[in-house]
Amino acid sequence: MLSGPRTAPDRAKLPFCHESFHNLQELRHSASLANKVFIQRDYTEGTICKFQTKFPSELESRIERTLFEDTVKTLNNYYAEAEKIGGQSYLEGCLACTTAYLIFLCMETRYEKVLKKISRYIQEQNEKIYAPRGLLITDPIERGMRVIEISIYEDRGSSGSSSGSSSTSSTSGR
Repeated sequence: MLSGPRTAPDRAKLPFCHESFHNLQELRHSASLANKVFIQRDYTEGTICKFQTKFPSELESRIERTLFEDTVKTLNNYYAEAEKIGGQSYLEGCLACTTAYLIFLCMETRYEKVLKKISRYIQEQNEKIYAPRGLLITDPIERGMRVIEISIYEDRGSSGSSSGSSSTSSTSGR
């Protein structure tokens, strides 16, 4: 076992731990943040967690309208599923009361399970659809369930073609 600092050849032998996130991290490092688009909550049906499906004009040249709308509609369906009150939610509430909420130390709620499903869905959409187009969706849970944030990235190599707009927008995005 080495006790001193690792040398460059030693570091090369270390395994790459986050291989599944490689493309997303590569996008963040090799491209500059040009802009962010925020999809607001839709309160027309009350306070249920639902996001607007209106297509932002900033995304017109980046992604097809149907792909964007499908993503938002799927997220809205997942949030509706999470907030649905049924027998399982009722049982979880009863168990929580009878155990002074200690049950939640060893049990995951249905709501938490659906939130994990949403995170996996967003990760999958980023890898398959959004990242190849220079876009990244941020999980709404990271923004307090208020907005869906979509970051728009520009390739640093292609900044010469629109140098005026990319230098202005990249400084405002940081």
